[in-house]
Amino acid sequence: MALLIRSRDAVIALALGIGSFVLLFINYWFPPEKIFDEVYFARAAEEYLQRRYIYESTHPPVTKLLITLSVVLFGGLPAGDNSHGWRFLGVVAGAVAVVLAFVLARRVLRSTTFATYAAVLFGLDGMHFVQSRIATPETYVVCFSLATLYGFIRYWDAIIAAPARRVARNEVLMNVAAAAIALVLAAGFVAVRFAHEAIYARIVVTIAVAAGLYGTYRLIRSRPAGTGWLLFFAFSGALLVASKWYGVMAYGVASVVIAYATVRAWMERRPSPFPVDTVVAVSLAAIAIVYTLAYIPHFVGLRDLVTLAPRPYTLTNVIDMQVGAYMYHAHLVASHPYASLWWTWPLDLRPVLYYAVYGSHNGVGTAAMIYSLPNPLLLWPGLIAVPFAGYLAWRERNRGYGLVVLAYLLQWLPWARSPRIAWIYHFYVDIPLVAICNAIAVMWIWNRWKDSHRTAALTIAIGYLAIVALAFIYFYPIYAGVTITSDQRMARMWLPSWI
Repeated sequence: MALLIRSRDAVIALALGIGSFVLLFINYWFPPEKIFDEVYFARAAEEYLQRRYIYESTHPPVTKLLITLSVVLFGGLPAGDNSHGWRFLGVVAGAVAVVLAFVLARRVLRSTTFATYAAVLFGLDGMHFVQSRIATPETYVVCFSLATLYGFIRYWDAIIAAPARRVARNEVLMNVAAAAIALVLAAGFVAVRFAHEAIYARIVVTIAVAAGLYGTYRLIRSRPAGTGWLLFFAFSGALLVASKWYGVMAYGVASVVIAYATVRAWMERRPSPFPVDTVVAVSLAAIAIVYTLAYIPHFVGLRDLVTLAPRPYTLTNVIDMQVGAYMYHAHLVASHPYASLWWTWPLDLRPVLYYAVYGSHNGVGTAAMIYSLPNPLLLWPGLIAVPFAGYLAWRERNRGYGLVVLAYLLQWLPWARSPRIAWIYHFYVDIPLVAICNAIAVMWIWNRWKDSHRTAALTIAIGYLAIVALAFIYFYPIYAGVTITSDQRMARMWLPSWI
């Protein structure tokens, strides 16, 4: 029976992925020129392939490398240096994100039907559609965020299912000794191999190497439950952080869960289900490995911006780049007509206009526009569904619901303290979580009414999905840059702040 369920889920996941890819693929190369931040990220692909200085240095390189790979798939330079090349892997990532939303929802809801429901809702979101068809980091970030959350909940499930084991004192002493030995070995290796690096670079590398050695020791010797899912979580999170720094918020979700579980276990005089030292060591090592691999083009040597001579970067240079990126974001003073405040994002008050061409036909004004606009009929019900899911998590002690709501909050609320301007696409990582919360609410109605008011429950479930789909179809022209009349365009501006 379990094998049958897994096979059915695999078929549905495949169907969702193919369906999403087809929807996103149609005319994804329009417009043919770079729009919005493609002028930085698609340009970075050109610079990597020409081994030139990378102008965009305020974000880590993973997504820029993926865009570069996308260009390579279409023939590199000059054949792939076009909208087909820049955007293709973003379309793939958009389809993969829908599949990841399905598997995460399946784990949280324990229902294939409503996991499919949540994934379809997410696939019908306008921001997801637009961001998947533009060569910027956001869709890759959403992919890695969903993968990180899924890996963590699978790891959590695995360690909860494993028998509790109290750590003996001699084992604790051995772990402390192993950590000390790992630190000494790492310090010695770094002192010999990286003597030319700045002291702060050597400290960072020492910590990374020691974490790798200690994490490997703990995984091999202790064989903790859920090791595969721990590695999946750690490397997904590393890819997330190495794409955009705000991805660290997903690690924050895991940290809160682990801290709560550990403190509660301590108060109840029982062992913590989480091997905290192993999780920290493996996570740090994964981040170090991913960052090192991502900066290989820099280590091999990019051409200097001024002299154009090949210039290999050192570890000190790379760490200095991270400091420079932080200082840029921390002290950026700028304005933008489509920037918005964090609290407006769940209200869908300020979409971002990426592309606009105005004209006329037979004396009638026309417009072709691309708005990164979340589907309002997905987002607005989420204002009720998210807190409702939080209530159910508390009332039913549902770990899955709690994780989704916690992730929603911790990937959104920290933006309240952001020192720089932001846009609604920073809320994109929460849109699949809103879709899951909406599915939770619909599933709750279905479970309560399916016996006594089956027709009403079915009407609500199908009706809500239908109106989300109709809203997507209605807004499609301003998602895809279809030329429509100015009156038709204005009819889609439901709020004055959308204009």
